[in-house]
Amino acid sequence: MQRRHNRLLCLMVWNLVVWMSATTFAGRLAAQAQSQVAASPQGDQQAQIEKGRQVVAQACATCHTMGIMRMVQAQKNNTPEDWRDTVYSMIGRGAEILPDEIEPLTAFLVASAATKGPAAGQAPGGGRGGARGAGDQQAPEAADGKAILQRTCQQCHDAAMATKKLPSEDWNAVIAKMMTYGAKLTPAEQQKLIEYLKSM
Repeated sequence: MQRRHNRLLCLMVWNLVVWMSATTFAGRLAAQAQSQVAASPQGDQQAQIEKGRQVVAQACATCHTMGIMRMVQAQKNNTPEDWRDTVYSMIGRGAEILPDEIEPLTAFLVASAATKGPAAGQAPGGGRGGARGAGDQQAPEAADGKAILQRTCQQCHDAAMATKKLPSEDWNAVIAKMMTYGAKLTPAEQQKLIEYLKSM
């Protein structure tokens, strides 16, 4: 009878030890999992953005050689869906972006658009665009065209790029193409800008 009692006591102690060990181990696992869940999204997001930065350097910069960040910041009101649509649009135009690069690139564009960039309409380097003097004597139409160029075109392009075109191109066609890329101009502003560009 005593032996049976001792065995029963040993079994109860053994069960208690196993239960306490299992409870402690489960608690540690739960805490570890919770800390990983808490830390993961931010670290994951940062990794996505960094991968997106590399995609920009490898895939986007081949065509958008200058002012790519100005272009991104000019579209700061875009939603993540808008940026994803832009990425798909660029793929449709021949950008070599792999399927697993779409989300990181979108994350990078969203994050970059949210950062503060050059003021809209500000000429790069504070060049002749902001200087007063002989340029102030221009006809009102030319002054309007120049202001439209600085306000609209130079959000994405520097002055040299914004005023250049291929000899075979027509300014009407160039401006129409820019409108499809998101340039916002009224018909009257388009006309003034075209006249100004032709006069240069």
